[in-house]
Amino acid sequence: MKQNANLLYIILGIVILLSSENLWAQDSIRKYPFIYNNAWGIDRDINYLTLDTNMNETEIFHPMYQKNVLFQDLGNIGTAGRSAIFTINQSIGFNVMFNPYESYFLLSQQARFYNTTQPFTELFYTQGSKELLFLKATHTQNILPRWNVGIDFQRISSEGFLLRQKTGHYNTQVTTNYHSKNKRYYLLAAFTWNKGTLEENGGITNDSAFEALSGRNKTVNVNLISSQNQYRNRSAWVKQYYRFGKSYTTVKVDDTLYHFEPKSQISYTIKAEETSHIFINSGDSNNILLPNQFYSTIANQTYDSIHNGLLENKISYSWQSTTNELKRTYLNAGIYHQAAVVSQSTYVNNHQNLIAEVQFENRKKGYNTFSFFADASAVLWGYNKNNHLLKAGLIYNTRPLELTVSGSQQVYTPDFSMLKFASNQFIWDNKFDNSSSLSQHIIVKTNTLKNNFTISINHCLISNYTYINQNLLPQQASGNANVLHIQLDKTIKAGKFFFRHNLHYQQSNAKYIPVPSFGGMLRYYFQTNFYTSKIQLGIDVFYNTAYYGMGWSPATRMFYIQEQNKIGNYPLINPFVSMQIKRAVLFGIYEHANQNVINNGFYNTPHHPISLQSFRMGVRWRFYN
Repeated sequence: MKQNANLLYIILGIVILLSSENLWAQDSIRKYPFIYNNAWGIDRDINYLTLDTNMNETEIFHPMYQKNVLFQDLGNIGTAGRSAIFTINQSIGFNVMFNPYESYFLLSQQARFYNTTQPFTELFYTQGSKELLFLKATHTQNILPRWNVGIDFQRISSEGFLLRQKTGHYNTQVTTNYHSKNKRYYLLAAFTWNKGTLEENGGITNDSAFEALSGRNKTVNVNLISSQNQYRNRSAWVKQYYRFGKSYTTVKVDDTLYHFEPKSQISYTIKAEETSHIFINSGDSNNILLPNQFYSTIANQTYDSIHNGLLENKISYSWQSTTNELKRTYLNAGIYHQAAVVSQSTYVNNHQNLIAEVQFENRKKGYNTFSFFADASAVLWGYNKNNHLLKAGLIYNTRPLELTVSGSQQVYTPDFSMLKFASNQFIWDNKFDNSSSLSQHIIVKTNTLKNNFTISINHCLISNYTYINQNLLPQQASGNANVLHIQLDKTIKAGKFFFRHNLHYQQSNAKYIPVPSFGGMLRYYFQTNFYTSKIQLGIDVFYNTAYYGMGWSPATRMFYIQEQNKIGNYPLINPFVSMQIKRAVLFGIYEHANQNVINNGFYNTPHHPISLQSFRMGVRWRFYN
């Protein structure tokens, strides 16, 4: 209560400050002084973007809800999780293991590179019951006219509602970008640190005892009381370009402006990454979750770690032709080398790959136009030899609709941790065949009708799929699996009322790929202006049908197949209110308001209940002068 009271005073002070006419007198006429891009856009010389100032979904601060909509976690923000929407997104080359904390990571491939005329800062702060703290901060500014430096920081911590649910994440990323005066040389760099400590409770010991309780503080015994997982990740990514093309200057008043029309470019990328996952048990015994003790000489004591390092060097040459703003052709060819090392209790393995890739895009804007894209990657030599990924697609634009039809075919080696693993609790050394997938995708969307919508249909045929079975051990399926996923995203507007629907339908013919048949998010809200402010009042609803969701193995950090407990068929209802005042958005949300109204059993993962009722308040505030 004291924490929430303090936050009320903070937000009240912010409201008073933002109401000052003198401080923000010119805000409504000031243009955005900051733009950003990513490596994909810079590769193609695509124009920089401006930040979205929309207040929609500000209250959905939880990264798992933001990125996955349907997912499994362990009942508290920051715990291990996985998407409940099936996709094959295996990257080409060496892959160590599934990362259950990736939704909370800052990643180099997602880094933003800014260009600002003045310093820009964004703060996103949320707090609530059970010592929840969610803080995201971004600051960027140009040190010199052509050199920018930015920093992103994220802090997530929460005690959770049950015993041994405490989470703590620290994530930091420093980015920089520079280009020469004649715009022939570009430099991009991202340096990232991710660190986390997560208590493990192994789930509650008795679901019935939990469901017999009511109220906001119900709790029962848990399976583990002395276990935790930790991770450490750090990476450095640097990409340099030298461009060939036509340069010229123009004079505007007293300024000389330098222009460059790139025709081709050569780039060199280096990436170094190191990751450690550590499982610690200082007294727990559990025949299912902790079935063995292979190495430790002290009873019920474990300190297991898996370390991996990756070094990549890539050189690429690309050519592009821009006839006008409506037609763009892009061709890129590259080759890169991977060197990977993996170590665990009893082994150190070194592996290498040589990978070639080609991308081709012919994109056109306007109505009644066709665009085409293709992407091919193949491992020519090394640990993942004969792995490949092929993608191709066609985009047809008409006045009301945009239709995209694409397909992909991939052959990949199962994750290294599925093949070899050596810890105090689990040991295996498997010889699995390569897996393969064949996918088809259809997307229909419109941006011209009053009520916009997007429909996507994805079908995937998977062979030799590898998973963790009911005995918590890797297994490879002998046959094929078919998975269908259909998504509809549509917003209906009726006066000042908005009804957003993000709906998913899935169908899998394999028990080892469990998915909820139906689910999604509904966001219904009323929006109106209040003097110079904007207010939203509404509810967020998350739901999926019942299915045999996967169980969680803390000692291996993997989700496993189980067929004893169904989860789902339970709506999560979160009323919220948001208010935008100048550059700040303030919000309050009452999570899980329907607790105990429908039933007392609610789980995101078997034996891991959904977070109980709680009130959260927060603010997103942007500063630039």
